[in-house]
Order: sequence, then C-alpha cells, then structure tokens
Amino acid sequence: MTTEPKSTGNDRGSATQFMFSKTGTGLLKEVKKKKISDADEAVRTAYPGMRCGDGFIEYANRQLEGLSRFSAIVIGLDSVEEGDVPAEPSGADEGQVDVADLLDRLCRKASGWWGQLETGLFAGCLPSKSNPDSLELAREFQKRLLGKDAKSVTIGVASFPSLEFKTTEVIGNARKAYDHATFFGANSLAAFDDVSLNISGDKFYEEGDLVAAITEYKLALELETDNVNVHNSLGVCYGLQGHYDEAIAEFKAAMALDPAEHMALYNLGMVHLLIDQRESALEYFLEADKIDHDTYEVAFQIGKLYLESDDSEKSGPYLERAAKLAPQSSQVFRHLGDCYAADCKPEQAITAYKKAIKHNPHDAAALSALGRLFEDQGENPEIALIFLRESVSIAPENGLFHHRLGRHYSNQRRLDEALEEFEKAQNLGHDSADNIKAVKERKKVEE
Repeated sequence: MTTEPKSTGNDRGSATQFMFSKTGTGLLKEVKKKKISDADEAVRTAYPGMRCGDGFIEYANRQLEGLSRFSAIVIGLDSVEEGDVPAEPSGADEGQVDVADLLDRLCRKASGWWGQLETGLFAGCLPSKSNPDSLELAREFQKRLLGKDAKSVTIGVASFPSLEFKTTEVIGNARKAYDHATFFGANSLAAFDDVSLNISGDKFYEEGDLVAAITEYKLALELETDNVNVHNSLGVCYGLQGHYDEAIAEFKAAMALDPAEHMALYNLGMVHLLIDQRESALEYFLEADKIDHDTYEVAFQIGKLYLESDDSEKSGPYLERAAKLAPQSSQVFRHLGDCYAADCKPEQAITAYKKAIKHNPHDAAALSALGRLFEDQGENPEIALIFLRESVSIAPENGLFHHRLGRHYSNQRRLDEALEEFEKAQNLGHDSADNIKAVKERKKVEE
C-alpha cells in the first residue's frame, strides 16, 4: 500500500470543538401568539390605562429614580403542555385578567406600579421591598391565584441595590430571573442570582454574541465566585475569541473548584491543541477520560492525536469507542478509516469510510481516501474515479486530493490528465514533483 501523508487540512483542533456546559436555554420557548390578541384585549378592557412595553419601562425607570431600595417582579401565566417541558406564558385571555387584578392589588398595597412588560408577561415595581419581602409576596401571589381559579404563574424577582446594577437594570434582572424560574416548571419562583446570569449568558452565547455572554458570566461570578459551570462557559468564550491565557485561567479555576470537572479538563486540552502543544493536550484528554469514560469528544480527540502521531494501535480503541458513542458522526468514521488503513486493514477502512460518507456525503477527505483505497486494490477503477473527482470538486484547494486523482489517471494511462492534476497538487503545496517528472518522461517515451 502506498504511504501518503494523512493530513487533509482538517487535523488541527477547531475552536468550535470546545465542550460548552449549557444550562439548556433551548428549553426557553417563544410565546405562542394564537390568542394573544384576545388576552391583550381582555386586560386592556379591564385596565384601559395600562402601560405596555417600552412605555412601561420608561415610566417605571422615571419613578425608580432616587429610590434606595425596591424590588421588581415579572409574572407569566403558565400554560402547561404534555411532557416534561418548562412553563411558558399563556396566550389565552382566560386567567390573564385574574393575574392583572392580583398584581394591581399587590402594587397598590405596596405603593408601586405595574404594566405589561411584553407579550404574555406582566411586571411590577415594589418600593421599599427587599428580596426576602418580594419573594414572600410572590409566593402569596401564587397561592391566591391557585386558590381562586386553579391557575398558576411563574415569577422572577430582582431587587435593588445589588452589586453595581443601576435602577434601570433591575426590571431586566427580574426578567432574567423569570427565565431562570421557567426551568423548574409551572408555579415556580426564582430570585435573580448567578444562575439567572448564567442562563442569560448562555442565551447570548447561542446567539453568537460572545461579548454580551462574557459580560453576563463575569457578573455571575461577582455574585458567586465558586460557580464551576460559569467558569467553564467563560473559558469557552475566551477560547473562541482566541484569548487562550484567559481561557486557561478559567478552566483551571473550574478544576480547582471541582477536580472531577471533566469538561474543564477537556477544554484545557482543546486550548493546548489550538496552540500546538499536542503532548499537553493529550495529557488533559487522558485525564478527562479517566473521569468520564463515555464522552465522545474526549475519546475522539485522544484517538485523533494518537493517529496523528502514527500510533494506530493506540488510536483504534479510542476511535472505535467514539464511533459507538456518536454513531452518526462522519468525522469519527473518517478517522477510523484512516486508522484501519494505517493498520493495513483495507476492508475495515472501506467500511468506515462508507459510513463517513453516508453521514456526510460532502466529506471530501473520506471520499478521497475511499477512492485511494479502491485505487490501491486495483479494483473498481470507475468507482474510484467517481470518489476522487468528487473530493476534488468539493475541496479544490486541497493538494493531496488532486495528487490522488493524478495518481489514478497515471495508473489508467491518462497522462495529460494526470500531469494536470499533479501540477495542481504541486501548486497547492503538495509535493508531487517526482510524479510530474515521471509522467513527463512517460509522455516522451510514448511520443
């Protein structure tokens, strides 16, 4: 079997492979709007002067100026669905007026004010109320609504003063606490804390806004310095920005708090992989694997690093385990194919490459490698040509793929096409000089 470099341009670690410890913000749902107009109409009819949206926020912030202590409360009527899913605001008008009535009474008694924060959500401001006061009032609110018409609400609470938050940020903090509360299901309650900020940071992360996510995570750590999850998430953000020293510091902070935190160990390995410190990366991955033997990312990275070190004997078991853990992954089967090919197990390699292509028909590396194997076996030259051509079509910038196609043309005595592919490979950085020379000499002989 002809020995070729294994590099296909995809061997270096990718920052997108960090292990992010999500709080599950995908469970937060958009408000259903089928009957929301009826709900709004019912509440507006009962309270024609109700302030909504930005109008409410602007009014509330003006009233809050100069206050030394107050709390904000955000309330949503629950609509419980089948299955284990978080509560979400109801779009039906039934119950919305009851929520507004109770909130109106609560705010009047506390000399506060209320309005509609956004579709399906109400908000109120309670002067002079501390966090414990507001939590007690929120629990009483939930009990009264349940007792009146057997309906429930989810509530988030935030207070001032807290850290260095401005009065104008407290309603937003209560909204984040509301999102936090939705994780516990219907009739839940949460006070604004580090977990609320963690959830908010995760939402920004999923939206691709790393700067905003970092801001939320840093605030979360000001509230609770020992939050392992936040340290890890902050480290991932720094890693994605290429700020590797900061990322390493956060991952090590997470490990110091919890030595069994395998995600932080794995992420430390990823950072060292990104800065080309592969031995250190492998050490971290192996430590992570000792803690959690069933994590695909860990097993895959270990197997890949051993393979890149030409140790297919050690690589194989890890890649095989990774394939069992993620049987739909194209990349693990492609690397497993490389491993089998290096071990001179062509049939197993072909099977692995076929699985890689099944899961990702555009996996140029697997297509090229499979075509090369068929070429080496001297069978199915037409099929080999199809795979090799397709790989070049998908990744025309890859010199190795052009080289393999040129080699096939050369073996099929298609010398003009072979020379063209070898020259492309050479121009793209793959050493095909000897092949170019050999084809030119053959052309002279045949002429």
